Amino acid sequence: MTKATNAQAKEAKAKANAFKAVVYTDKDIDRHIGGIEKDAKSLRDKIHNLAVSILKIWHDAKDSEAAALLAVERINRLQNASPYHTKAFSKWVGMIEPLLWSDENKSWYLHLSNVRLMGKQFIAARDKPFWIVSPPSSAKPFLMWDEINRIIDRAQKHSEKPVAGDVIDPAIIRQLRSIAELAKAK
Repeated sequence: MTKATNAQAKEAKAKANAFKAVVYTDKDIDRHIGGIEKDAKSLRDKIHNLAVSILKIWHDAKDSEAAALLAVERINRLQNASPYHTKAFSKWVGMIEPLLWSDENKSWYLHLSNVRLMGKQFIAARDKPFWIVSPPSSAKPFLMWDEINRIIDRAQKHSEKPVAGDVIDPAIIRQLRSIAELAKAK
């Protein structure tokens, strides 16, 4: 590939991955939110259905090493396909024997001495989707003033009942209190 062709390929890839912000009109926002709700459920269901299909093909192949290796490769690809579902999906996959997790490679694998997916594992995975195994967490926004007040409260408790190694500066606690008071006044 020439330098010009290589540069064109990089530019085309950058354009394909570029984010384009869109500002919706007031009347369209609620419709698009509804579309996201529908698309999110559809994507969640599609991930589960693809995973179950991968497992079904592996299960039906019995002791086929090639089918097991293909299933593992597909499970890894599917897990990486949607980063927002990775945590829950990986917990679900972790329940499926004989799959094992490699911390070093950050991927699933199996020992070639155990390539068979048993019916009980398949049925359990099919009947208990990943969002049931690991429900989505609730929103946890960072509320700065609440955090500062927690720090003040903890420091106060530790100053009243110190533990070996505690380092508490009363002047800083007073300054934090005055900052918290300023925030309340706003």
